Amino acid sequence: MDFAFKKKNYTLLLIGLAFMASGLILMIGGGSDDPTKFSDAIFDFQRLTLAPILLATGFIIEIFAIMSKSKEA
Repeated sequence: MDFAFKKKNYTLLLIGLAFMASGLILMIGGGSDDPTKFSDAIFDFQRLTLAPILLATGFIIEIFAIMSKSKEA
């Protein structure tokens, strides 16, 4: 049987999913315990810069994993 993806493709797919999951996890939080007080924690480096970079990298890896043709026989 000939599958569409090889081992390399599945490995890249899992790596891309890990990047996307870590980006989403890093976006969690930043809220205030008291709803009447504003928290500046939503504007930190982790949520505004690092998490979107990880998400974009994950999507790029996923596209590459789907589009790349494996040379395995």
